[in-house]
Amino acid sequence: MSGVQVGVALPTREVAILGAAEASPLLKIARQIEDFGYDAVYAGDAYVARHRLEPMTLLAAVATMTERVTIGTGALIAPPRNPVALAHIIVTLDQLSGGRLRMGLGAGFPLPVKAELDAEVMTFGERLERMDEMVAGWLTAWNGEDGDLVGKYYDMRALRDQPLPLQKGGPSLWLAANGKKKAVQRIARHYAGWMPIRVTPEEYAENGANISAALTEAGRDPASLTRCLYTTVHINDDVDQARAGLEDYTNRYNNLPVDVMSGFQLYFGGSASAFVDWLKQYVDAGARQIVLRLGSFDNYERHLRIIADEVVPALHALDVD
Repeated sequence: MSGVQVGVALPTREVAILGAAEASPLLKIARQIEDFGYDAVYAGDAYVARHRLEPMTLLAAVATMTERVTIGTGALIAPPRNPVALAHIIVTLDQLSGGRLRMGLGAGFPLPVKAELDAEVMTFGERLERMDEMVAGWLTAWNGEDGDLVGKYYDMRALRDQPLPLQKGGPSLWLAANGKKKAVQRIARHYAGWMPIRVTPEEYAENGANISAALTEAGRDPASLTRCLYTTVHINDDVDQARAGLEDYTNRYNNLPVDVMSGFQLYFGGSASAFVDWLKQYVDAGARQIVLRLGSFDNYERHLRIIADEVVPALHALDVD
């Protein structure tokens, strides 16, 4: 496989906004993603806000109708879920996919969403601790390590009674975080991958170096870390039209203009060739997994084909370690 992999996040929220009442359009897109030569299919999550189909159930269907692509969450909001029940789902999905599962995990989108916050019974800081505790428990059980699996928040001893994942030690667990000091230490302790959503190429390189140093200090090989990038893209040779496309997208998706959303997530609007050049900056900074959300409610298949024809081959052809 090539050094730089490219995946697409299924438009679960977009399909819901457009009023679709069935999953078939998403399954068709998942098959196209594989047929068009992409490397991975992802599904996003929002727990209770930004309604959409539940990602793990959807990915189970995707796993049964694809053969080659990696499947993963980008990212699943773990803290509100029961860690034993979620582990059971992860193990089952890993087996169904033949070991193709990767799990991007997050504590929740930083932009306040009242419905989601109202559903919580924990502070935001506690969410981070809870997620790390459940991940540590999963890794202990999946690797057959000693430990009673009783932590500050959870009793996870029931993990010992569950089947094991197909992948030895479980699927790769990636932290969705931008690389601040606390995230660096969390990655070094618990996670096999890093998935930032708002970072410049310079910050990517700097934060990546900090993570490498923390991994070395923790006795882990920095080369073992999967380095990802999540971004939203609208392809159009006319930059003004691309910008207008992103503006339409964020207003319909987030009810906010793209200028505001750019403070929380990465967005690119422009030609396919310019997008390749833009992504190469992140590849030079260390990114090896690119997760794309297509920022368009219209002509979705056109975007999917253009990127498959003009962006994916260029990234596959890059000479990287």
